[in-house]
Amino acid sequence: MKVLQVQYEMRLTFDAPVTDHYFQFRCLPMEDDAQTVETIQVAVEPACAVHERIDGFGNRMFYGEILEPHDSLCVRMDARVRVERNSNRCSLEKCRMRPVSIETPSTGIAGNLEPESEPVCSDTAEIAQYPLADSPAGEVPWIVYAYPSELTRPDKEMKEWLDDIRKDYDSTCGFLEYLMHRLYQKLSYVQGQTHVGTTAAEAFALSGGVCQDYAHVFAAMCRMAGFPARYVAGMAVGEGATHAWTEVWQDGAWAAYDPTHDCMADDRYIKLSHGRDFIDCSVDRGSFFGAGGQEQTVYVKVAETSTLPDMP
Repeated sequence: MKVLQVQYEMRLTFDAPVTDHYFQFRCLPMEDDAQTVETIQVAVEPACAVHERIDGFGNRMFYGEILEPHDSLCVRMDARVRVERNSNRCSLEKCRMRPVSIETPSTGIAGNLEPESEPVCSDTAEIAQYPLADSPAGEVPWIVYAYPSELTRPDKEMKEWLDDIRKDYDSTCGFLEYLMHRLYQKLSYVQGQTHVGTTAAEAFALSGGVCQDYAHVFAAMCRMAGFPARYVAGMAVGEGATHAWTEVWQDGAWAAYDPTHDCMADDRYIKLSHGRDFIDCSVDRGSFFGAGGQEQTVYVKVAETSTLPDMP
């Protein structure tokens, strides 16, 4: 078990003022059997109305709008999270909606931001049509993650490669660990050759990409092998940006694999959201009205120490 201090900042600047800016963020650490949020604070500049809700996949998110002209948007999140992952795998996930303190430059602390509605997850409810899912009401049952999604649909080359992996497997370790290791050997970490819309098949054909691509390809392979798998967005100790990995449903629980580093995701990882692929759990998204260029910078810091340097 580890207690991690987490800092996240996204700053968006525009060459000229924009208006009608609508945004949404999934940068709040998830709370489940593996993670407990001890403290959390979120600040949004410029001042605006902000709302929180749970999306259809059980992810915490907040959203808002800035209608007046402005030339920047800054979102900051600071949290202290207790993590105990994989040693106590998530078999029944909890959505414990903790009110978030939202700070704005004009009003200071705005108090607790209560959710718009009651939490959609329950600790005891069962999904009647999927009695083996062990998923709370409002939590997408594992069977949904057994099928391809827009960014994880495999092609012939991927299927043939998986067939070869099955033939080579000699049971010296678990099949999923073996599959992850072989995928790690095949792919190379290369920045710039893929983007957020790159599919698993495209990244596989390129034999490389970034963490998002590794997570997509591994999820696609697991699903073809008969294991429901979901994409995870989060952060990790030692990473200077957000990270992505894969959770696989096996033996009635979710186990976390990091194919980018060829290891299990452990207590050094902070989970923000999960879904079928990147589209379901992107950390930030928005739209605005106005012309001119824009620049985005993201700062991420995860550490085991109780104190962290100030954000730049």
